[in-house]
Amino acid sequence: MYHILPHPIVSNFGGILQAFALQKALCRLGIQSRVISFLSQSWRSHVDLFNLGHIVRSIKQLVLIILFARHKSFPLLFFPFVSRRFKRRFMKLLHVGFQRKQLQQISDEHAFIVGSDQVWRASYGRCIESAPFFFLNFASPQQRRQSIAYAASFGSDEWEGTPEETEECKRLVQEFKAVSVREHSGVRLCRDVFGVDAVQMPDPTLLLEQEDYNNLITQSKTHTLKSPFIATYLLDKSGEKQALTEALSKATGLYTQHLMYQPGAEKLMDRLPMSVPQWLRYIRDAECVLTDSFHGCVFCIIYNKPFICLGNENRGTARFDSLLGTFGLQERLITNPPPEQLLHFMRSPIDWEKVNSIRKAEQERAFDFLKNNLKKG
Repeated sequence: MYHILPHPIVSNFGGILQAFALQKALCRLGIQSRVISFLSQSWRSHVDLFNLGHIVRSIKQLVLIILFARHKSFPLLFFPFVSRRFKRRFMKLLHVGFQRKQLQQISDEHAFIVGSDQVWRASYGRCIESAPFFFLNFASPQQRRQSIAYAASFGSDEWEGTPEETEECKRLVQEFKAVSVREHSGVRLCRDVFGVDAVQMPDPTLLLEQEDYNNLITQSKTHTLKSPFIATYLLDKSGEKQALTEALSKATGLYTQHLMYQPGAEKLMDRLPMSVPQWLRYIRDAECVLTDSFHGCVFCIIYNKPFICLGNENRGTARFDSLLGTFGLQERLITNPPPEQLLHFMRSPIDWEKVNSIRKAEQERAFDFLKNNLKKG
């Protein structure tokens, strides 16, 4: 039995789906696994505030929710319920919550798979628990010797750890059975910072097919638009991005469907996060996609959907460089483009036959890595 350790799967569509995909891929290899479902300390206030049992007992909390319905953090109160429903239906979990001691109680007969979405980005790790936590500092040496990292991502092309974190993480990762990273730059970081040999592997979501994600859609209540539309999945809002969205919509004559919740929207439903299957359906059914998200790009590749990726410096460009470079789609990553350039690239054809051939080869590499380093059962 293996336990998959991702970031908390609470408020990120890509993070939820990469954990689902890795578990699904392992299942196809006959490898049993559970995804560790835990919450970062920063989520405690959200969970405590929006707990159904508490609402029933406390009118005060219900009033707070109503008063802050237009506040930018309002949708975050609902995201745990969106992710919880998906996880319960489609994933096998080990519920940890805030209780890290449960991880220490796992028998030495079980091991861990660390990955994938920016789990080795030290600045993110500190916000959740600690950077060494994602290098299995809670596990025994015996467990680490049976554990692997699958497509672990640094997010950046630089290691962000302190000298103390670096020494501890170096000691821990050198005990792993095998290490793979998601970005090509991660191979260099593992060698230069930690003194370990790593191989580059594709994001777990790329291990599954369109049919796997379509099954999630058909098993769930979703809807689509009657008219052709552009889908936008923009994590970082700005006036420039809004202007680009409006210009693209005007130039194409297509309606814009936002996949990210809109805290200031007039309609309540537009202020709430959509379900994971609904998010997938909008990407699948869109004419094209405008995004600044890594997994937004990934699912456009999976669904062979024309897309433009707006550069996202704060969230780490190494991820985009590695992903788009692998598929020969570097020109789809644009920073501060004028509207006419955006339309030009959106209309530029993509050789999907070549892209799909590369994805098949990447899948074969990934499954070989997993088969060679994990035990069935």
